[in-house]
Parts: sequence; structure tokens; C-alpha cells
Amino acid sequence: MSNLCFTGCQVICSGIITADVTLHCNSFLFLTGIVYSPKGEPLPNVAVEIRILDTADPNKTIRLGITFTLLDGSYGITLPNIPGRQYKLLAFSAI
Repeated sequence: MSNLCFTGCQVICSGIITADVTLHCNSFLFLTGIVYSPKGEPLPNVAVEIRILDTADPNKTIRLGITFTLLDGSYGITLPNIPGRQYKLLAFSAI
């Protein structure tokens, strides 16, 4: 199992963060994370939208689903492991 951690400063400063990860041959992967406010506080009830980038047109995405953070800001979702595909996560909060 591998872990990636992006700080709020990285997200705020960059707007978009890209990470290349090689996944094992499993047919599914379990993605977890915690959404924090710019002040470093965990954010509950944030919508995390998961999309797959279209290989034919990188500007086009296909929505896979949406999950929501718990009281501690954590979320988890099972995703299909599709070789050669890229996932995009978007977080939406009331802040």
C-alpha cells in the first residue's frame, strides 16, 4: 500500500496537483483521504467528486461518482483500476 499526502498550501498555491502512481494488478482500489480547510481544520460534509479523464480528449472527463467527508474530514471510495486511466478529484465545500 502506498500513501500520498498533499498539504493545503500545495493545493491552494497550485490549484491543481498531479501525482503519478503505479497501481497493483487489483481490479479495484480503495482511495481514502482527509479534506482540510486552509487553516488546517478537517472539513465535514464536503463533496468529493471523482472523475476519469477521457484518453481521447484530456479536457473531457467522465463522472464516476461523489462521496462526502465524515465529521473528521475523512472520505473513502472504491474505484475501478483501469490501466492507463487517470482520475481527477474535486472537493466542494460551503466555505
